[in-house]
Amino acid sequence: SAKAWANFNGTGTVAIRDSNGNVSSITDNATGKYSVNLSNSFSAVEYTGSGFGSSNTISNSYYEAIFFPTSTSSHFLYGHWQGTFTDLAYIGSQAHGDLA
Repeated sequence: SAKAWANFNGTGTVAIRDSNGNVSSITDNATGKYSVNLSNSFSAVEYTGSGFGSSNTISNSYYEAIFFPTSTSSHFLYGHWQGTFTDLAYIGSQAHGDLA
């Protein structure tokens, strides 16, 4: 099972819609760039993460995440396949690994 996951709104005032309880907050770092902050740290940065996003519930424009781990947060950059970072209304992120 995922040690941390969140579904959140990445437009306007970012807000967590749902999470597994190991996500303490979301930080909006810049357009299309978010940090998922953890309540319980991972034991090391050797864990995996992934994410997805969409601008709306019926769009065929989906965005993938570039993942950068730290032991206390996961940084995700959401961009179009052509390289443009975008704020997205529907974002999901998850991380798997050993907690400290």
